[in-house]
Amino acid sequence: MEWSLKTGIGKTGVVLAALIAIAMCVLSFLFHPVDIAPIQYGLCLPSPDSWNFDPLWSWVVNTVLIGLIPLLTYLINKSYNFIRTTEPVFQALILVMAASSPWFTQSINTSVLLCLANVVCLGIIFGAYQAGNATQHMFTLGVVVGIGSMFQYAFLPMAMVYMLWSLFMKVLRIKETLAFIIGILCPYWITLGTGWLRLSDFHFPSITPLFNLTGDFSEFFVLLAGIALAAGIGFIITLINSIKLYAGNSMVNAMNLCISTLGGACVACIIVDYDNIMAYVVSLYLACALQIGNICALWNPKMPWLITALPAACYIGIFVCSMIF
Repeated sequence: MEWSLKTGIGKTGVVLAALIAIAMCVLSFLFHPVDIAPIQYGLCLPSPDSWNFDPLWSWVVNTVLIGLIPLLTYLINKSYNFIRTTEPVFQALILVMAASSPWFTQSINTSVLLCLANVVCLGIIFGAYQAGNATQHMFTLGVVVGIGSMFQYAFLPMAMVYMLWSLFMKVLRIKETLAFIIGILCPYWITLGTGWLRLSDFHFPSITPLFNLTGDFSEFFVLLAGIALAAGIGFIITLINSIKLYAGNSMVNAMNLCISTLGGACVACIIVDYDNIMAYVVSLYLACALQIGNICALWNPKMPWLITALPAACYIGIFVCSMIF
């Protein structure tokens, strides 16, 4: 069968995206090591960005985790069909976008781990839609927030996001709310009760809003360009997709509201918490890639391959700029 401008990227496209992502990870590791931005700790334990693993193994594990993000997202979509297309658009874009910045490919880092946690939590909450008893689901989400926040306080804003998810999934009730709160507190209760941590180990993070900064932005200019591009594209496409989602299946609409909320929360956190900007970026890229994938499913564009190729080319260009500068 001959390829035409009206076909999608297909399996060939996602394999090509995977090869490009691997190449970017390898090139950034070998030829453009970067200094990690000032590390923001969790409420009581060191951030993943400060874990002193062997550099090679840390890079290998992180690269595998980047690959897990689109794989798990694909499996969740296969189960719940929140993006009703067989075109692997979002898988290809997640790979390219996540691998486009050396800050997220050098070693194990908060941004990739937080994104992976958000994907897992999406799968959990999707399975709770209109459930008569969703306490186990909400408790699990709370445990994710609790454990994550011990190592990186960027998990704390996700508590509000997950509560909104439960509202969209129609399981926000008193017992589910209590289960969620208990889940957050449980890791702290266990570690304090066993003496593994003491109250003196706890500390509050320092937060600097983006618009209050007076320092030099040049170091992160390329990264900020990638963030602005994802935020802009994501916002516009979310509005376009909402036109059809609003009149469609209520469950699909609710699941896509969860994705939109995640993207919006990441943008808000980046603006409010510039000191910890790195933590939220890959989750923002995930939300943007899912919205782009959904526009192909909802609107059936005449040249669907172009919907994937244009943003992918932009992020490959961002990678090239980061290597040069």
